[in-house]
Amino acid sequence: AEKEEAELKMIEAYLPAPATEEEIASAIEAALAETGATSAKQMGLVMKAAQARLAGKRVDGKALSEKVKARLA
Repeated sequence: AEKEEAELKMIEAYLPAPATEEEIASAIEAALAETGATSAKQMGLVMKAAQARLAGKRVDGKALSEKVKARLA
């Protein structure tokens, strides 16, 4: 287990930093304002804009999608 933990730490050093909840919320709000989206049919536009704002950060796409969907509902 110690060997695996050491490997994990080494790999994490090369990964981008994870986005914080505040950064994700801010990106979603900015994407909504930028696209003017008001319905779930426009979710793709919002997702693309939010992901562009979070470039360089590690973000779980499924979690981001759920947050966008909840915001558009």
